[in-house]
Amino acid sequence: MTYRELSAIAALAFVMHAPVVAQPAQLEILSQPEIDSPIGVRNPNGPPELAEFDFVIGDWDVDIHFTSRNGQELNYAARWHNIWIANGMVVFQEWRGPYITGVELRQYNRQAGHWMGTNNYPGPRGPIMTTGHRSADRMVINVTLEGPGGPYLGREVYTDIETNSFRMYAEESHDDGETWEAGRYRMTAMRATN
Repeated sequence: MTYRELSAIAALAFVMHAPVVAQPAQLEILSQPEIDSPIGVRNPNGPPELAEFDFVIGDWDVDIHFTSRNGQELNYAARWHNIWIANGMVVFQEWRGPYITGVELRQYNRQAGHWMGTNNYPGPRGPIMTTGHRSADRMVINVTLEGPGGPYLGREVYTDIETNSFRMYAEESHDDGETWEAGRYRMTAMRATN
């Protein structure tokens, strides 16, 4: 017998006498393991201000207009996924775009009387802390950013808020909020249908 034939017989004998190993059941991966901590549902027992962010919950197709620091303009599409987490008390926002992907967390701070958040996008800056507030017809998210001339204030203003759409534009202040100028991006969000 050749070496190849002996190897085949040995392999067959091993397989025939090997113990049968049960295959693990195909388990569904659950993003909702605890019924007491619902994902995707705002906590009705939370502060009433939580409802201020209901407009953004869901999946959104977003058109972005971005202007670089050197004036070059860019238009592109992105996807934004927003759900309630942490017992329906925190908004989780996942941004997926061709140039940047990251997550943002928002929660209402009763003691401070405003929204607080963290923007987490890969890069050298690390997490960025935000605050926010809702007025009658808009949501404003505030942040301190670092630019070529040093720190400056930035804000995102969510406006034209409807059930299936909203707009957002960025503004900058280089005089500690006394005056504001157009920021580097604006977007239109339409509720995703798929």
